[in-house]
Amino acid sequence: MTISTASHLKTTGVLRKLLDMKLHHLLFWSFYFVFWVWIYRPMYSQLSDLLWVTGFYTVANASIYYISYYILIPKIFKPKGIFLFILSFLMLGVLLALLMYFGIQWILITDLKELFQASFVQILMIYFSSNIFTGAILLGFKGFVDNRKMQRINELKEKERVASELEFLKSQVNPHFLFNAINSVYVLIRMDPDKASDTLIKLSNLLRSQLYEFSVDKIDIQKELEYLENYIDLEKIRKGERMDIDYQLEGDLEGFKIAPLVLIPFLENCFKHLSSHIDRKNIVKLHLTKRDNQLMAYFFNTKDESGVVGRPGGLGLKNIKRRLELLYPKNYNLTVKEEKDTFEVWLTVNID
Repeated sequence: MTISTASHLKTTGVLRKLLDMKLHHLLFWSFYFVFWVWIYRPMYSQLSDLLWVTGFYTVANASIYYISYYILIPKIFKPKGIFLFILSFLMLGVLLALLMYFGIQWILITDLKELFQASFVQILMIYFSSNIFTGAILLGFKGFVDNRKMQRINELKEKERVASELEFLKSQVNPHFLFNAINSVYVLIRMDPDKASDTLIKLSNLLRSQLYEFSVDKIDIQKELEYLENYIDLEKIRKGERMDIDYQLEGDLEGFKIAPLVLIPFLENCFKHLSSHIDRKNIVKLHLTKRDNQLMAYFFNTKDESGVVGRPGGLGLKNIKRRLELLYPKNYNLTVKEEKDTFEVWLTVNID
C-alpha cells in the first residue's frame, strides 16, 4: 500500500467518523441558519448580504456552545469550579459579540449603528445576549441528555451487578448441598447399596433441575415444589426413621411463578441443623400456603440445644436474606425465631 493510498483511507475514515457522529449537529445548525434567514429577510435588500450575515451569526452562536462544551467545561469547570467557568463563558460571549460586530460590519461595508439605529454598546449587548442565551440553552439541553445517558449506564451497571451478585448467592447453595448429598451417598454405599442407588437417582433429578431448569429469572411454582419434594425424599433416604417430616400444601399452588431456589435454602437449613435426639423425634415441618397474591411458607425444625442456626459468618441466613432483598425488594416479609431447641421461619412473598 502506498503512502498516498494510506493517507487517503485515513482521511476518508476520519470524515466518515465525523459524519456519523455529528450529522445531527449539522442538521440542527442548518435548520437554525434557515430559521434566522427567514426571520431577517425583511431587513436586507440583497440576498447575499442576508446569507453572509446570518451565516456569521450562526457560526458565532455555534462557537460559544462548542468552545464551552469541549474546552471550558473539561479545562475550567471540572478542575476549577463554576465561578471561573461562568467568568470564562461571559468573556467568550463578549469576544464573539465583538467579532460579530466588526465581521458583519465588514461584510455589509456599512455602519451598523446607522443600520440598526442603535449605539455600539446596544448592538454589542444584542449580540452578547444572543450568544449567551443560545450557549446556555444548548449547554443545558446537552447536560440533560448526558445526565440521562449516564443514568441509563448506571442503571445497566446496577442491573449487571445485581445479576452477578444473585448468581454468586445462588451458587452458594449448590456446593453446600452437593457436599451433604455426596457425603450421604458415600455413607450409604457401605451401609445400604440399594438406598445409595435411590439416593443417586434423587440427586440426579435435583442436579438436572439446577442445571437446565433453574437458570432463568422465574420458574413455575410446580418446579420449585418438585425440587422440594425430591430434596425431602433424599433426606428421608439418608436419615430414615430418625425424623418426622410434616409437609403440607394449602391453597391453589399452581399457575404462578417465583424466583428459583427461593424456598430450598430454608428447607436445607432445617435438615442441616436438625436435632439428633435419640429419646424423641427429630422434626422438620414445611407448610406452604397460597392466599390471593401471597405465597406463605413456614419452616420448623428441632435442634440440639448447643447448636446455633443463625451463627455469624455462615453461608445460610445471611445469604438467604440478601437474595430475598435483591429478588423481592419490599415485596417479602421474613421472620426468624430461634429457641433453645427449635428453629422457625415464616416467609411471605408477594407474587405477580
